[in-house]
Amino acid sequence: MGNTWSEFKNNVWPAVLQAYPPKSTFSTDQMPDLTGRVIIVTGGNSGVGKQTIKALLEHNAKVYMASRSKSKADAAIAELKALTAKEAIFLELDLGSLASVRKAANEFLSKEKELHVLFNNAGVMSPPMDMLTADGYDLQFGTNVLGHFFFTELLIPALIAGKETSPDHHTRVITTSSSAAYFSTINWDTLRDGPARRKLSSQQLYHQSKFANVVIAREVAKRYADQGIISMSCNPGNLKTDMQRYVSRIVMILVRCSSLANILKLN
Repeated sequence: MGNTWSEFKNNVWPAVLQAYPPKSTFSTDQMPDLTGRVIIVTGGNSGVGKQTIKALLEHNAKVYMASRSKSKADAAIAELKALTAKEAIFLELDLGSLASVRKAANEFLSKEKELHVLFNNAGVMSPPMDMLTADGYDLQFGTNVLGHFFFTELLIPALIAGKETSPDHHTRVITTSSSAAYFSTINWDTLRDGPARRKLSSQQLYHQSKFANVVIAREVAKRYADQGIISMSCNPGNLKTDMQRYVSRIVMILVRCSSLANILKLN
């Protein structure tokens, strides 16, 4: 009973509280003017990323929309321009390919010397198990974690340079995690395909990737705090976005019940 209560208190209860937050007292109207600030948002053509870019453009930031699909990004850029009269800049980035990540970072660095904020926002949730990255990693680990980590490391020089023109002399790396992070740790044998990975469900692999997001965000904070970089992870909330494209509503309900049961050791 003691162990069950500890599991509930440490894992389930924080996730429940974050699923039902109080009404926000924050509005994007409270954001300061961001003229002169250079910002990258990965996965910015839809969902949370798209809304983030909208708010940033409204406050005069120079925003790079880092996305895999140019056609989808172009459509999102046009839509946001109609709403804000400002235009985001497309940066081709496939987080499931380390070669693409390097190419995207090099392209950005050829255009900009400073980066003030990096939003590691893009992600994939519960895709078919046969889907892997171009480098042979589990697609969720490769996209949500490894691709973002590599991208961040390549952009560190620009983030360090950006602190000189930032009002508070800090730059920021913000990583989108999830309450799913409470439901897992990391099984290193599952990061590439094999028997260990196949024993887990796609949802469990998603939980693992979101936990890894938190771990890496903290590690980036530890490594670069003395160089003016603030790194943090966040839970965007239980939002309906394109992230759920692989997951039916019924499966989502069953997965949530199964996750709770596993943690409470009731199954």
